[in-house]
Amino acid sequence: MSEVAKRSLVRLTLSAVLSLSSSFPLALYAQSSNRLFGTASQTGTAAPKLKPEQERGLRLLKTAETESGGLQPTMRAFVLWRASSAYTKVNPKHAEKLSRDAFVATQGIEDSPENDNCAAPGSSGDIKSWIQQNVLYDMVHKDQLSEVEKRLPQATASVRNQITAELVRYYESKKDLAHAEALLSTLADFDSYPFDIAASLVKAFGAEHSADRVSIFNEALNNFEQHATGTSLGGNDIGSFIEQTWNDVPSGLVLEAIDKVLEAARVRNSPSHYSMSSAKGSVVLNSDYAMRLFQLLPILQELDKDKADALLREQTDVASQLKSHPKGMQSVHSDNTIFSYGVTDSGSGIDDAAAKQQTEAQMQEQVEAVLKQADADPTGALAKALTLPVHGLSELSSPRAHALLRIARKAAAKRPSVSKSALDDFSTIQDQLTPQEMTGIDELPELYLKMGDTDGAKKALDILVRAAAKIYEHDTDPDDPNKAFKGSWPSTDLWRKAVEQGAKISPMLPEEIIAGLQDGDISSFEKVVFAAALIGGSPTDTSILVADCRKNGASFRVSSSR
Repeated sequence: MSEVAKRSLVRLTLSAVLSLSSSFPLALYAQSSNRLFGTASQTGTAAPKLKPEQERGLRLLKTAETESGGLQPTMRAFVLWRASSAYTKVNPKHAEKLSRDAFVATQGIEDSPENDNCAAPGSSGDIKSWIQQNVLYDMVHKDQLSEVEKRLPQATASVRNQITAELVRYYESKKDLAHAEALLSTLADFDSYPFDIAASLVKAFGAEHSADRVSIFNEALNNFEQHATGTSLGGNDIGSFIEQTWNDVPSGLVLEAIDKVLEAARVRNSPSHYSMSSAKGSVVLNSDYAMRLFQLLPILQELDKDKADALLREQTDVASQLKSHPKGMQSVHSDNTIFSYGVTDSGSGIDDAAAKQQTEAQMQEQVEAVLKQADADPTGALAKALTLPVHGLSELSSPRAHALLRIARKAAAKRPSVSKSALDDFSTIQDQLTPQEMTGIDELPELYLKMGDTDGAKKALDILVRAAAKIYEHDTDPDDPNKAFKGSWPSTDLWRKAVEQGAKISPMLPEEIIAGLQDGDISSFEKVVFAAALIGGSPTDTSILVADCRKNGASFRVSSSR
């Protein structure tokens, strides 16, 4: 954030928050309440009766709305967007207005340079696009299509494409397949073609619409050929598209597509390693080509067995993997599949990376086995979880911490004593965890509350607050600070979770958390979160971008309210 943005940020002090709750003029509040909720004469229905904490939350939000006018565009858009979600339950109309205001505010956000790994236009860290996409996505699913059409030309290029893809999904859900297909065709040259949506549309057309199926299949294949050099493997790519649609189009077309995908992977010849792991097993492969073979050979064996067998004779490592997993990706995929990817500089590096990936996959199998046991024998599973290492090889997750939290969640309802033991065991290692390994700890207070242990929930909340402070030190590391928008910092997000969880225990706890924050920007964000909690909490589908951008790269994830 620029120094100008910092200086221009208008902050609510905690004393102002508290004074608002006690000294706000009653008559003035009645007037503002009528504007916010509508009166009986205006709406034909009685205005909802508010609880004292909701009234207090609304006062805080109104102040935040007013003061947002003095913020820089990024801050203004962010605050208005967060405030709009807070109003959703009590005043949907005002929520929609603030959402539109947030979209307008994004127009003043300057685009970052293309080489900015934190916020380049269209990148995961592009806050301008993130807010616009969320606003328009909500409009689509509220059937506000005229409003979407009005706003879409004002959105960034990436948002226009993403929302158009969402409109394709929307019209498919409404059985307006012709409209959906026409919109999809406008994305034919888009470098992030929505292969998953295209696959769904192919399958939505019945056998009597074979021409439409073929047309969409060809469009997807042509897009892949245009952008093959920049294509990476993933859950939404040409390979998964073929996996889903090969039974719905002529076999000759599928064989042509498989040939082109395999040839592109062979030419690319990237020194990559891939691993997938789930409760069904694990796979490690050492090139794009090997991974594509593993994915597509099961289909090729159905359509051209001789050619498939010839390829298997050339690729013995893939043949070995397919013996254990004859359906390829489908044999490994589950709801808890872990997929990782890496690039190395030499053959030996690939071998080393593959060995590391194999070890990680084996560890994941152990964790999944423990969690599976927890369904029938939580006590035994807990004992095994304590034998898992605190730190994994990837430095992104802790096998023991992950297992303990999952066991606590599984046992909370029927075996609270086991759940509490798992949480207590977690508390003994939480100080050893790195910021990256702390993913998931935001559910600690909620788990204690499910067991009726308020004191435990308060202690867990303290763990969250201390963890957020630890992550904040990492975000503000003077040698390599997090350059992402501060509203999306991991520490900001964990404090958000702490405020939300604390409000479920006592309103005093969020006040204490906010009072302890030394960063005025983050304090302002958390006050909006607190106001939302007082009103009734943010909708469960409200999501926040969490970004960590450093000298050597950036990582992004989406975090939802609990």
